[in-house]
Amino acid sequence: MVVRSPLILILTIVALGLVTVPAFAATLAEKKAEVQRIEREVAALDARAGAAAAEANAAITAAEEIRAELKQTRTSLATARRDLARSRDRLAKRLRSLYISPEPTLPELLVSGHSLGDIVETSRLIDRTAQADANVLSTTRSRRAELSQLTEKLTRDSKIADERSARAAAQRQRVQALVSARNGVLSNVRGELKKLLEQEQARQRRLAALKLQNGTSVPRSAATVPAVSLPGGSHLFPVAGPTRFSDDWLFSRPGGRYHQGIDLFAERGTPLVAVANGSLYRVGWNGLGGWRLWLRDDAGTTYYYAHLESFADVAREGARVSRGTVVGYMGDSGSARGTGVHLHFEIHPGGGGPVRPWPFVTSWPRAS
Repeated sequence: MVVRSPLILILTIVALGLVTVPAFAATLAEKKAEVQRIEREVAALDARAGAAAAEANAAITAAEEIRAELKQTRTSLATARRDLARSRDRLAKRLRSLYISPEPTLPELLVSGHSLGDIVETSRLIDRTAQADANVLSTTRSRRAELSQLTEKLTRDSKIADERSARAAAQRQRVQALVSARNGVLSNVRGELKKLLEQEQARQRRLAALKLQNGTSVPRSAATVPAVSLPGGSHLFPVAGPTRFSDDWLFSRPGGRYHQGIDLFAERGTPLVAVANGSLYRVGWNGLGGWRLWLRDDAGTTYYYAHLESFADVAREGARVSRGTVVGYMGDSGSARGTGVHLHFEIHPGGGGPVRPWPFVTSWPRAS
């Protein structure tokens, strides 16, 4: 039996780098602090990128609304021009008729030998003709005024549409710059985290191989958590069933928009649950989101659920729900039609701009 002295054992362990000496502990703590700092910077960049994406999307939506108004204005303008042309044509015909066959005067009617009844009827016809002439003139004037107003509106709306489009383009450039900066920071963070994890795992393997008999346990690495926590207690994953998803935050979408959330794919009709205790609002339909709703939790953070197939009975405007309550069912309504059944899910801390959902949804427990 070989007996090793405690001093030799300690020197051997230190030489192999298996004991966390104060210098190594300080380095490890500094690395962790640096990683946490960079994670906070990434979270701040995510928030800025989300706000810029939301502004760009809002500008695009406003420009689309103006373009729709322009289309309606052009239609009204064409109608006004046709009506004006018809009014002018009727007026021209009436003037030609008066020039060729002017209405007889009352003495002329009396001399012509017509009966009193004929004279009265002819007078009424003259009055109706005069009234018709007055109506044509009035219509012509109103059509001209309408034509002028619509032309001014067309010019004004075109200018607004151009300004909104320019703003949307500037916002898109701002988002791209933020995303590039975020990706650079993320790359550094991932490298630091990988190196730190590899060092920790190697140290744990060496410690386990020595089988130290001093009664101490091998420390475990902490689980990864979101860099920014959401107030209001624990949360729950929004889909109550098998789900497929990726980190598609700020991916490009049709029409120049940016993806402000994350798409969670599941079978049609899969229940969707409230991620926290709170109240529902804006429960209903819109063009992009289809059947959609918002949830505001007790801490003021809001969550957006879009493209639902249908709502649960509890999903009513202002309804109070508890964490895990079924609020709707997975679908592909709105702009999701043809892109696969999924839930578009957004997180807005404090009800402000959207933030990257991936760190949160990947850490939330699933509904049982």
